[in-house]
Amino acid sequence: MTMNPTRLCFRVAELVFGVTYYGEGSLRHLMPSYKHFHLPDYEGRVDMEVTVMDGLVDSAPEGEELGQFDCGGAVHGVFRLPDKGFKFQLRNYVGTITAAVRTDERFSRVKVSLAGKESERAYGLNNTLMICFAYCAAYHRTVLLHASVAVRDGRGYLFLGKSGTGKSTHSQLWIRHLRGSWLLNDDNPAVCVSTEGQVTVYGTPWSGKTPCYVNRSVPVGAFVRLEQAPENSIAREPVTRAFASVLSSCSTMMWDKGSYSQICDTATAIISAVPIYYLRCLPDEAAARLSYDTVSRQ
Repeated sequence: MTMNPTRLCFRVAELVFGVTYYGEGSLRHLMPSYKHFHLPDYEGRVDMEVTVMDGLVDSAPEGEELGQFDCGGAVHGVFRLPDKGFKFQLRNYVGTITAAVRTDERFSRVKVSLAGKESERAYGLNNTLMICFAYCAAYHRTVLLHASVAVRDGRGYLFLGKSGTGKSTHSQLWIRHLRGSWLLNDDNPAVCVSTEGQVTVYGTPWSGKTPCYVNRSVPVGAFVRLEQAPENSIAREPVTRAFASVLSSCSTMMWDKGSYSQICDTATAIISAVPIYYLRCLPDEAAARLSYDTVSRQ
């Protein structure tokens, strides 16, 4: 017997997605970080339609295997389907499949089956939505980046770098030492380029280990690529390095030419409108003041 579905809609950045849930328990309980992004009584157009139901998608491999990808310690299987869509096997950190996912080519239609206990199902659904949003957003001049975002004087400053380089630490140094600074997102902000070329950063329901789910947006002031060093120095990056810094921080599927081309175009638009800096630094107050004093001059 099919249960009556629950349907909720959400807006993240300028994209709206709907989630229709056939199952026991509360959909809201599976999505606590999405509370401030919920659109009550929304009946308009959606950019991504997600259907969640047990048995809707099996977890077996299907189509052409594109790879097994390590995403922060959880390995996900990705397959290209004959209709040019995709299938994902999303696993948790112990290797258990928590979600089987099928999408169309542009991630506008997503089908999901969850598995495991409620915490595992919540993990599977959250990762499904984050991954599918990233690739759907690619077709809407929007990218999801691995970055920490500090806001000061009405502008967002995005700190980029590999895991362990101190992105979150640098944001906290701003908040601690630069009065009026606050954290917009600590791991996966969305950045959108308008048709007029304006670059805006948005909070999202995805913020890594820091529970910072702020539904606000501000213009981007600058991007700052971090690297640990024995002394503090900062310089603006040339165009080629600026492009590489932004693109390498975006969530991409390099083997999907459609979304990857769109993301490359958005990264090009970003570096044309916003300065990108390279900060070699210590985790100290002086580094925070150096970076702010430099990037805020723009």
